[in-house]
Amino acid sequence: MDVVTAFLNPPVNHDIYMYLPEGINWLDLSNPAGTTVCKLNKALYGLKAAPRLWYRHIDKFLLSAAFWKSINDPNL
Repeated sequence: MDVVTAFLNPPVNHDIYMYLPEGINWLDLSNPAGTTVCKLNKALYGLKAAPRLWYRHIDKFLLSAAFWKSINDPNL
């Protein structure tokens, strides 16, 4: 499992839009800088929901692989 990019793997389950960072002006030159947004398909580092999305993603995978949660500690 690639833990280094763990937060980049889970799909986003609701609409999240972000402004493009400075220097990405080649996408749409007709819009003034700072007004172009993009919709995220997957989580990014720094996104508040990224840890929760990753937990749901890995939890679903582990349950499908016949693992089960501990009664005493659901994170185990």
